[in-house]
Amino acid sequence: MNYLLAFLSAFLVSCLGTSILRSLGIKYKILSKPRARDIHKRPLPRIGGPAIIISFLLVSILFVLIGDGFKFSGASIFGLAPEFIGIILGTIILSFFMIIDDIKGLRAQNKLLVQIFVSLIIIASGVGINSLANPFGNPVDLNSIYIPIFSYQGQIYHFSLLSDLLTLVWLVGMMNVMNFVDGIDGLAGGLAGIAGLILFSLSMSFGVGQSATALLSIVLAGAAFGFLVWNFPPAKIFMGDSGSMFLGFILGVLPLISGGKLATSFLVLGFPIIDGLLVAAGRVIRGKNPATPDKTHLHHRFLTAGFSARQAVLFMYIIAAVFGWVALRSTTLAKAYSAGILVFLLVILIIVLSYIGKLRTIK
Repeated sequence: MNYLLAFLSAFLVSCLGTSILRSLGIKYKILSKPRARDIHKRPLPRIGGPAIIISFLLVSILFVLIGDGFKFSGASIFGLAPEFIGIILGTIILSFFMIIDDIKGLRAQNKLLVQIFVSLIIIASGVGINSLANPFGNPVDLNSIYIPIFSYQGQIYHFSLLSDLLTLVWLVGMMNVMNFVDGIDGLAGGLAGIAGLILFSLSMSFGVGQSATALLSIVLAGAAFGFLVWNFPPAKIFMGDSGSMFLGFILGVLPLISGGKLATSFLVLGFPIIDGLLVAAGRVIRGKNPATPDKTHLHHRFLTAGFSARQAVLFMYIIAAVFGWVALRSTTLAKAYSAGILVFLLVILIIVLSYIGKLRTIK
């Protein structure tokens, strides 16, 4: 019952907060004007992200403080787990700068520095990718190479070269993946909600029983779905970079504090991850900056092929839900095979959509 209450609380706070921010955005003209790659035709508020963030922070902090049994690890700082403190601190810092970006704009390199900084906060709190599951044998240990950083009270603090570097790349990558996904109404919020439900189910499954991760996952799902009430096509407000970066940040962290379930996260969010890599590679091949926005993402291909925004978003929800279900039901080896199938199917889907789009252009 605590989890249901947490979900409903996050949903209501996010939904109400989004409504308030939408009114403020219209009143003070904090609007996103249509660009060449956008599908909306009129200016809309672009400050919905704080509603998701505030909902997540308020509800998760409240339930962690008053809830019974929501534990992360044995360590504690002022009664709170260092992992949870890292999540809260990282969220606040990331959100502060990304809200500024939504209102005034920040340079791409400055946003990258913020992403790296909050990722380092998470790593410093003790969260990381310590090993990689090996479907054909023993897990691959990533903590074999240590670099001493400093000593305090006889304790030597290290930088784990492979573990910390991969964690940094994973977190920065996830923030940018969700930012890429936020190019069509309802997609980022819906995918985050689905991923939250999948991670919640996994955390509650037999033999896992990670109550703290389950709590944060269900709160994230509630906050994302509450925003989706206002963002499902046709959108009445956008989440902005503050919302998409936050969702990527949390979806990057949650699998790490739940035992490094990267295979599960990859299956749930596989198509935006693969799509982002393919789009970036395509831009490099064409001699462009991989971060340069264009209309080559999967959701753009759906629209070019004649799908409506709602149809495109619902189709991608189904893809995420199906592969999320597969992740819940699969062993490590089966997940590896499923990931390969996902990559193959997405490449075929991109080819088919591109072909249909070209046919429609010719006609």
